[in-house]
Amino acid sequence: MSKIQSWLIALLALIALALIGWNLSNVNDDNSSAIVDDGYPTYQTQEAITFVYDPEGKLAYRLIADDVKNYTETKLTWFTNPVLTTFAPNDASATPIATWTIRANKAKLTNDQMLYLYGDVQVDSLTDASQLQRITTDNATINLTTQDVASDDRVTLIGVGLKSVGMRMRGNLRNKTAELIEKVTTQYEIPHEQPNP
Repeated sequence: MSKIQSWLIALLALIALALIGWNLSNVNDDNSSAIVDDGYPTYQTQEAITFVYDPEGKLAYRLIADDVKNYTETKLTWFTNPVLTTFAPNDASATPIATWTIRANKAKLTNDQMLYLYGDVQVDSLTDASQLQRITTDNATINLTTQDVASDDRVTLIGVGLKSVGMRMRGNLRNKTAELIEKVTTQYEIPHEQPNP
């Protein structure tokens, strides 16, 4: 073998070793930054208060919880004893007006702004203008963007002068509407007028 061929083979071997080393160093960098899903939350906190604003900077809702656990890998956040307060859109200069308060034992927030409520769900109106005053059920779902609310469990609606029970419900908190579905019963209360003396 000639001297030139030996030098060329040695040079190619060094280049190959350098490329292999460089490739292995990039593989190790990727593994160190990977998210490990070991069943533990990415972060957690206790006694949390979260304020969420719409794109125009107006307060959309406030969420208070005893315990919050966020899982980055599954893009879920779990809340213990959450209390969600929604606010009506209004002037930026005016004080935000609280419209509804929603409570449950547990809640799960997904990446698409769906809030799943579990156990003793109670929705209360905070305005006098709403004929619908309270909704109670075991489990419910709220779209935080549209404020659509739904439940496939037994639901009780309490309004001005009425109480209705149904097996499922669809509604919208922003529009102050709720529709009971299947086996609906309603009780009306007729106020008694006092006779004039």
